[in-house]
Amino acid sequence: MNTVKIRDKIIYYLDNADDRLLQLVYGMIKADQMSAVGSNPDGSVITKEDLIARAEKSEEDIKERRVQSLKKVQDEIKNW
Repeated sequence: MNTVKIRDKIIYYLDNADDRLLQLVYGMIKADQMSAVGSNPDGSVITKEDLIARAEKSEEDIKERRVQSLKKVQDEIKNW
């Protein structure tokens, strides 16, 4: 079965699911989001949820113009 058919079947099941099944599926999704996708230099885990939060913060920073030019960052790196 291809991905599109699987997705359609899941949507159908969720549309008709009882609370128990919805709680189980939700738990699986949360567990997947909390699974490690990498690690920081200090060894702490990076999760999908962390990456999403970072992306959302970056989008907000861009909207609020809290950014620096590439040139400025490169100049700062030269002084390290």
